[in-house]
Amino acid sequence: MSSGSSSAPPGSEASARTLPAGLAPLVEALELDRAELVTTADLEQLRKETGISTPAKVLADRLRKRGWLLPTGRRGVYEFAPGANAGAVSAGRVGQTLQVLIRARPDVTAALTFQSAAWALGAADRTPARLEIAVGDALTARQLASTLATQARITWFAPALPPVRARSVPVLRAESVIVHLAARPGDVRSWSSVPEWLPDLAETIEAETLAAELAHRPRSVTARTAYLLSGLRPDISTRLPAGHGVVYFGGRGPSRRRDAATDVVDTVLPFDPRDLSPVTPTDATPQTAATTTTTTMVERR
Repeated sequence: MSSGSSSAPPGSEASARTLPAGLAPLVEALELDRAELVTTADLEQLRKETGISTPAKVLADRLRKRGWLLPTGRRGVYEFAPGANAGAVSAGRVGQTLQVLIRARPDVTAALTFQSAAWALGAADRTPARLEIAVGDALTARQLASTLATQARITWFAPALPPVRARSVPVLRAESVIVHLAARPGDVRSWSSVPEWLPDLAETIEAETLAAELAHRPRSVTARTAYLLSGLRPDISTRLPAGHGVVYFGGRGPSRRRDAATDVVDTVLPFDPRDLSPVTPTDATPQTAATTTTTTMVERR
């Protein structure tokens, strides 16, 4: 850390960030904590612990002007740029948008979904240009979809299963992602890329866990889930109960295909799920997986 001065603006390659004695204890504490995101509440706590009398908002402004805190787009939440960084440079973390949202709105239930979740779970080798985030409350999802439009795609989905933690953020379980795809197919930006990662995700799902995610949802969601998994996981798909009457996969537009087994009319998918090659369930032989599915699905339904 430099205590000198520089005429170059913070963030330029030639700049050396200044660190006055009055701010040094804060930066040192953040370094020791390996902080990534910092709120004004965090600074208030550190201010008290280090015996600094300056208000937290003033400290945040001074640290920001000197390049130690970087804006995140959310008021009162900053990215900490440690001394190891080449100046006031963002680390560019993939999940930062979600991390910032959680710090700014701890009341909101949110997790990565769709391809973003597949990436975090190791089923996709890349993330979309904008992170896909599932928010559990419909009204909050609509509000955030507007305020975060340039940073993320916000969709409403309340998982029955608790998210897991991966890549330092909450992520929907594989079973929840698949049910999300089936519950709200219109929220998927590009279905043409889904076959790139859906097979690897489908390998990891378990019949009992999927049943728990579907347990209290409409039969139409179950039918669409069965249709989506019909090629990849017939051991699970064939054990899911059929719906009552025709179920649309997408809006009521021109039909691309009708699946007789599930009575699903598909108006969205650019591919036929039954054409996707079956995958071998993770940690289970196909025969064992099918046996488990039979018992679990029938008992739950």
